[in-house]
Amino acid sequence: MTSRESVPVVFILHAYQPITQNREILERIMTNCYIPFFENLLENKNVRITLNISGCLLEKLAVDYPDVLTLIEKAILANQIELMGSAFYHPILPFISIDNQKYQIGKQKEFIQNILGLNTRVFFPPELAVSEEIIPQIIEKNYEIVVIPDNSYYQLVGGNYFLENGKSILTIKRDKEISNKISFDHFKRDVSLGLRELQIKHKMRDYPIVLAMDLETFGEHHEEYYKFFFELAAMVDTIALSKCAANFPITRVITEINSTSWSTSEDDLENDIPYPLWDHPENPVHQLQHTHIRLLDQIKQYINSGDWLDEYHAAQYSCQFWWASRYSWSQELIHTGLKYQRNTLGKMIEDLSEDSQQIIFNLSNDIIKRIIDIVSKIEEQK
Repeated sequence: MTSRESVPVVFILHAYQPITQNREILERIMTNCYIPFFENLLENKNVRITLNISGCLLEKLAVDYPDVLTLIEKAILANQIELMGSAFYHPILPFISIDNQKYQIGKQKEFIQNILGLNTRVFFPPELAVSEEIIPQIIEKNYEIVVIPDNSYYQLVGGNYFLENGKSILTIKRDKEISNKISFDHFKRDVSLGLRELQIKHKMRDYPIVLAMDLETFGEHHEEYYKFFFELAAMVDTIALSKCAANFPITRVITEINSTSWSTSEDDLENDIPYPLWDHPENPVHQLQHTHIRLLDQIKQYINSGDWLDEYHAAQYSCQFWWASRYSWSQELIHTGLKYQRNTLGKMIEDLSEDSQQIIFNLSNDIIKRIIDIVSKIEEQK
């Protein structure tokens, strides 16, 4: 069997729960996944991960689950966790304005600095949804490395992307094939099969294998699956993403980045559908959800600021679109997103005249009614 040091692997784990998540589900995820995973991480001192925690979840840990946050802090101090930056409320970054991108990216970075004292240098776009247009905002916040989907461009492992002003960022590609095989338990918890796949891929590329998966995979999506993770991680050389970049420098330059995500297929790209699970042109629910979000955007442009600002940004969270997608469907969670948007809208316009409020509410009611009607018809056909 190949020695542990011969297969360098970057494990990027993404932890996220939406701002609307209910307490019962959060408690279950803490018990099934977060607590046992981080306890096992501390016990396996040679294992290192690169961790992204959405800001809204990190805030929830700090307030309601300090014991989990303490485990994470211990692992950071033990040099077992490299923390990544992201967008605070987990929006699909290409969907929101440049100013909103700056706000979400900046809020996440500042929150991590305030609560953990860390200056994050590596970046995780929510759902790995990328476009060339979001890169300047990431660079502006002094990020040096961004992980991107494997179909972002055609160079094998990564490249340096330069802006016109000469500033640049290193882009490193996620290995979709092995990441998905682990995520969906393709190896049936047979560590030898997983290791063999990693060995073959490493021989093909002679570069560390960069895997990115939801942290919830390991215990919440698959019961006690963290045991498989740590058995596999113990058999390879786990390294942080920044160390990967330092020890295995990439000098090539890339000039284009496809608009894509970690769930976007080659067929999707060929059909110019870069974000199919969150904005499919043939999905009327998606289109109407975005229409309602644009209503909030227009109100914000007019009013500009208020004590509702964070809720406005939170209303852009990605899950509400995902639950209306071709792979996932939840009438309840579609409605939850609409309710959050509607409540936020009410707060945004409460200082306007009654006539103005009524006009805006009428527009909102029309959009929401159309969504509910479509969702109800789909439910009836199931």
